[in-house]
Amino acid sequence: MQKEIGNMNDHELLEELVRQGRRRERIEQIKLCAIAVLLLTVVILAAVFIPKVLAPMRQISQSMQQVEQAAQEAQRVLAGFDEKTMDQLKQTMESLSETSQQLRVLMDKLKDSGLDKLQSTIEGLNDSLGSFLKIFGRG
Repeated sequence: MQKEIGNMNDHELLEELVRQGRRRERIEQIKLCAIAVLLLTVVILAAVFIPKVLAPMRQISQSMQQVEQAAQEAQRVLAGFDEKTMDQLKQTMESLSETSQQLRVLMDKLKDSGLDKLQSTIEGLNDSLGSFLKIFGRG
């Protein structure tokens, strides 16, 4: 049993201070170990998940570049078509442009929120490209 501090002699006070110091040191060591384990866990998780997120983002970026190139080529071809075909191509191009803008928004969101809306956007792009290919008789 511990005496009250006022009733302790110098030697007992010194022993109590040493015990408290050791207790504080152990607590600090435990805290440091817990922080180190937490940081190590975060680093490992980042090393595992960041490459998995970056690969689809790169693919989306490449797909967007291809879509933009296709849109530019299609605009060059537009000059040789009749009015009805021009209207159809114009609608397709607007749809393609809209899809491209949606992909840009998605890429921005991917950086913050993950891959949760990627599938619906890709389906929209496929629909738009399908209608684009139908105009050229390839669909």
